[in-house]
Amino acid sequence: MSEITLEEKIRVRAFALWQQDGSLEGCADEYWHMARVLVEKEMAAPGAAQTGDPEVPAPV
Repeated sequence: MSEITLEEKIRVRAFALWQQDGSLEGCADEYWHMARVLVEKEMAAPGAAQTGDPEVPAPV
């Protein structure tokens, strides 16, 4: 099974953010940027667990 690429992680997160905000039209770039920042921050966190949900803290 292949590993999910950074671009795919960002795309999934951007889509989720867009849906949470009511699927606003014409805001794709803003959601992509927000998602990219969040995904990169998660990846940079030491010992970051892959929970799939940024609101769920990593297990200790």
